[in-house]
Amino acid sequence: MNRRAFLGAAASAGLARGTRRPNVLVFMTDQETALLPGPARLPHRGRILSRGANFTHAYCNTPQCSPARVSLITGLEPHRAGVMTNIDGNSLGKALRPDTPAIGDVFTRAGYSTGYFGKWHLGPEKGGFRHFHSGENDPETVRAAAEWMRSRKSDEPWLCWVSVFDPHHVYDIPRGRAPKSVEIRPGVRPPRSGLENLTGKPAEQREFIDKDQGRATREFTTDDWLRYRSYYLGLVEKTDALLGTVLDAAGDLDQTVVAYTTDHGDQMGEHGLPYKGPFMYDELLRIPFTIAGPGMKRGNRSDFARQTDLAPTLASLAGAEWPGPVDGRDLAMGGPSPDRVLLEYFSKQKWVNPIRTIRTREWKYSYYDHSGHEELYDLRGDPHEMRNLARSGPHADRQRKLRDQLDGWFTRPASIRGA
Repeated sequence: MNRRAFLGAAASAGLARGTRRPNVLVFMTDQETALLPGPARLPHRGRILSRGANFTHAYCNTPQCSPARVSLITGLEPHRAGVMTNIDGNSLGKALRPDTPAIGDVFTRAGYSTGYFGKWHLGPEKGGFRHFHSGENDPETVRAAAEWMRSRKSDEPWLCWVSVFDPHHVYDIPRGRAPKSVEIRPGVRPPRSGLENLTGKPAEQREFIDKDQGRATREFTTDDWLRYRSYYLGLVEKTDALLGTVLDAAGDLDQTVVAYTTDHGDQMGEHGLPYKGPFMYDELLRIPFTIAGPGMKRGNRSDFARQTDLAPTLASLAGAEWPGPVDGRDLAMGGPSPDRVLLEYFSKQKWVNPIRTIRTREWKYSYYDHSGHEELYDLRGDPHEMRNLARSGPHADRQRKLRDQLDGWFTRPASIRGA
């Protein structure tokens, strides 16, 4: 987890003379949990899964759009990159700095043609991408990306990043903008618990229901949640059809590194909570994360991965040198698996309350910096995080050790103290 200067294995050793550098395609969705609430038909995702490394325990560095995206393109944790919350007119977010090394510039300097298509959400800087097509109309985004890939010269490698907006449109369900005919899908599962499970949890979670976005769903019945989840699965399937279009346009997939991921998950009604917000449950944190192509061994991998790992891994596979330190690791190189992930959240509007989280295989601990609220879950006996064990006598030593590890990682950055 320590920051280190990164030189891709291929870059530091030098690509063999005459070796063709792979094209690189990144397909990123918006708000897609890895813990889907039921079956979904994803044939094009299967094309990647069958030929790539699928990380079954991958986590977003933070469950919020802009800071998660900055980790993906820079390899830096949000508090190090300086993008700690969403960038828009109603929030506290600071945009991507022009002096922060980002993947577009790194690949451009390595001789790649670089293009970005779709939702950006990182401010005026474009991460070094030379071709930039911004927008949130997914079919238009995919058409533009497909045309751009097909127009590339055969002797010039390219990096194409496609960022679609769905399944973010799940917000349409409680806002009344979704089709009224949404039916409950066969096999879709209801949430395991409702708002009653927030007893003993940090007050910020209940405030999200009473005073913020959660108000739209606080009266939801079980059938309402089943329709929410059914609509969500349909949106995920829509993105899969778009994925098929860009995979077809990419050409020879044997010569292409393809990565599939998202910015963060969705709470899906677990604990009575929708969307994203001041909570760090696995439905929100665990994300799809697959990398396929030359240099990646096929099959499921259960070692921990984070979004900060994507940029250094892609650079390594392309033989590109990263110009500075990163917080991620090169997943193509293998090596020892980390025994924990360290994650963060900095609320953008109603709560200026940083949350820091440590998750091991057996435990998860979260500390709310401003309020002092805590959460502790025994993931072996309570994998769905129902019982908050924080400040219980039998677990005091473990809680203290986990808090010490968080403080050893970082305490509240000076830039947000007193905010």
